[in-house]
Amino acid sequence: MKNVGRKTATLLVLVLLLAPVVRVAGQSKEPLPPPDSMTVWQARRTVAASIAVGYDGRFPITVDSGTFRFALDSFEFDGALHNGNREHFKVDLKGLEPLFAKKSRFRLGYVYVVTDAAGRDLPSPLNRLSYDSAVAASLAAALNRLRALAGDQATPLRDFPQRAATWRALPSKPPIPEEARAQRLLAEDAVKQNKPQEALNRYETGLELYPTWPQGYFNAALIAAELGFYADAVDHMQAYLELLPDAPDAQSARDQMVIWRHKAGQPDKK
Repeated sequence: MKNVGRKTATLLVLVLLLAPVVRVAGQSKEPLPPPDSMTVWQARRTVAASIAVGYDGRFPITVDSGTFRFALDSFEFDGALHNGNREHFKVDLKGLEPLFAKKSRFRLGYVYVVTDAAGRDLPSPLNRLSYDSAVAASLAAALNRLRALAGDQATPLRDFPQRAATWRALPSKPPIPEEARAQRLLAEDAVKQNKPQEALNRYETGLELYPTWPQGYFNAALIAAELGFYADAVDHMQAYLELLPDAPDAQSARDQMVIWRHKAGQPDKK
């Protein structure tokens, strides 16, 4: 979709929403994860949800859920269309300072915001307020997680295309490492116990440890879609197809991605 009158802003600090549980695109709720166990994908979902359904203390802020685009070093999103115009925002993750949840007086009570050590706030209209300290702390942890990933040049996720090409060329595929296998076992157990969110987090933890794990991506994609995280489902299935482009179910997977992109509000790929 063509954006008219696009304005770019770089965000230095983000602050959070009014609800104690995050929601992505009106779909499944995901409990706020402990800061020290947050996967990259959890961090992205937490940040996207806080912006998409945020509140600035006066009126709701509407952001098109399909416009979030995450990379290792940055992410960007568009505001809702108003009078033919969209405001475009880009966040340089490397440019962020360490973030904290801060208690602040607001009207007749207190709220919590996310701020850096210098106390810099997010420019209007994306100021976020929360009456729950855990919500603000979780967003700060999510942004710090993404900031740390942006500064990690050795993360296996950074050179995934090269790793995928090397893996495809191997005549005999190695077994997944023991730490990733442990996450697979825990994910399978969570599925048996009907705990899909825990299963998804386990698969994603394994994928961070070992990105060339096709079945991990495939299973994560199906569970993410079940939970309503369609953008993540697309990303996971795309990685699966990059590893196994000629898999027997490759066309079925591509067809499913068309549906997920539509549900995520993403443009169709030609």
